[in-house]
Amino acid sequence: MASSAYSEHPEICVKDNYNQSEFKRRIKVNCDTLKNDNCVAFTAVTHSNKAIIISFRGSEDLEGIMEIIDVIKVPPTAEFGGKAKVNHYFYNAFNALWASGIKDDFLSLKNKNPNYELWITGHSLGGAMASLAAATIATSNLFPLDKIKLVTFGEPRIGDKTYAELHDSLIPYAYRIIHNHDIFPHEPPSWIYGYQHHKSEVWYNNDMAVGDSYVECDEDESKKCSESVVNLNPLDHQSYYNVKVIFANSGCDGWNPYKNKF
Repeated sequence: MASSAYSEHPEICVKDNYNQSEFKRRIKVNCDTLKNDNCVAFTAVTHSNKAIIISFRGSEDLEGIMEIIDVIKVPPTAEFGGKAKVNHYFYNAFNALWASGIKDDFLSLKNKNPNYELWITGHSLGGAMASLAAATIATSNLFPLDKIKLVTFGEPRIGDKTYAELHDSLIPYAYRIIHNHDIFPHEPPSWIYGYQHHKSEVWYNNDMAVGDSYVECDEDESKKCSESVVNLNPLDHQSYYNVKVIFANSGCDGWNPYKNKF
């Protein structure tokens, strides 16, 4: 579903992946007026899995470069009632989508499906916004904490130690998937303004082929996972589980081997 957010028609991927599903809508907004950046997210529900889905799209190539420049130049600002500091670009991007309909769609799906789980996902910038969405929903008491499931791919650092600790305390099911030497999870560097990842990291130090091993680090920052490497590669950011993040432009037919069970 994280890759599906890159498609102009993610509803095709939702249908391709789940026999019983309902696509709400895709929302695209300007998330940085100074550079005319666009941010995208969609909402859906899988009745077969009894889960509401919020998926955030990652940045486009040029936007990704500007995103990192912004992160490095500007210190994080206080949010979440002044309890934590997060990067302004990521936070503004998330809030633009949240206020433009993602919040309303989420609440509508929640009210229609009160016993469902909430799945939140995203790749790259989308991973950052997914983390902020989970934190926002949790701190606003909008959903049971034990039913929120956050899984991101190539997520950059979002905020300071206080944000990481707040996130850890509220969302027990949170996993940051990282592919090999992907450079984006190392940005912004931890020595700039005190940025720190929240837990937990799942690191594939390989090609992420079927059956490949991984290391799970159940802490905010660990030298046993991706922080152990120094030769970083932006190409590892563009492919996860041997799938290009833009593969969903043509739909996702045949991608989910478990579809017939759902």
